[in-house]
Amino acid sequence: MLGGRVGAVLLAGVVAHGVEVSPVEKVIDLLEDLIDETETEGRAEADTYDEFACFCKDTTLDKSESVTGGQDNIESLSASISEKTATRNEKIDEIASRKKRQEELATTLEETKVRLEKERAEYEATAADLSKAISSLENAMASLSDAKPSLLSVKEEVKKSLALAQILGVVQEPKVKAVTAFLQSSVDPDDPEYKYHSQGILDVLADTLKDFNDEKKDVDTEWEKTETAENNLITDTEGQMTENKNSIETLEGDVETLATEIAGHREDLVDAEGLLKDDELYLKDLTERCEQRAHAYDQRSTMRAQELEALNTATGILKD
Repeated sequence: MLGGRVGAVLLAGVVAHGVEVSPVEKVIDLLEDLIDETETEGRAEADTYDEFACFCKDTTLDKSESVTGGQDNIESLSASISEKTATRNEKIDEIASRKKRQEELATTLEETKVRLEKERAEYEATAADLSKAISSLENAMASLSDAKPSLLSVKEEVKKSLALAQILGVVQEPKVKAVTAFLQSSVDPDDPEYKYHSQGILDVLADTLKDFNDEKKDVDTEWEKTETAENNLITDTEGQMTENKNSIETLEGDVETLATEIAGHREDLVDAEGLLKDDELYLKDLTERCEQRAHAYDQRSTMRAQELEALNTATGILKD
């Protein structure tokens, strides 16, 4: 480059020979013009390169930040997917546990209802037997007190009542035998002996009647306690089942929501990974382009500086 420009200057000097301006002056003028031209080109290229260098710097910074942000976004999405997947699995396990609990509660509820009906039937049967026994004893006592022949019609019922009293343990064996013997006797109600024996029997029946009434009261009281306890258990179990069912429905909604969110995060993750890859490739290509351009500019700047140095040297020599 330098040899070509110097040769052009010398040729111009030869052509200028024969005019009034001396060849040396002409050459000096040409060299100075060449210096100006070279410096102008250098400044123009410097301006262009500065603009390109600013572009490289700004774009590299933007893309570097985009890459960093993309990596952070990918890490955040991956962490969110992992966390929500773990939460979703926990809720699925809890749903399974609660469904098993719901089955257990349903079994408890059914067993309680069956047991309550069985206890109700047992109570009603016992209460009916006691009521019948009380009625029989009351009729028998009335017949004995009035010495009415109707005593014969209640003998069998009185015997049954005494048998029940024996089973319940509310009357002593000797008294039962005495009453039974009296009922089986054929004593005439008009006979004074009847009145003598009947009073003792009345006392036994009165005691037995009192015991039956006490037993009936105890049975009724115990049944009220049992019925209240069983109904409370049924109400509590039904309440637990309702609460557990609501919790299952809430958990199922949470699981569905988490599944939707996880799917969305996965789509975002794919997009983020693709964008990061594009940014990294662009940044790599930009870096290579900027480095090549910088290297070429440095080479041209060095050569231009050498050329200016040679031109200035030549001009100085000619001027001297």
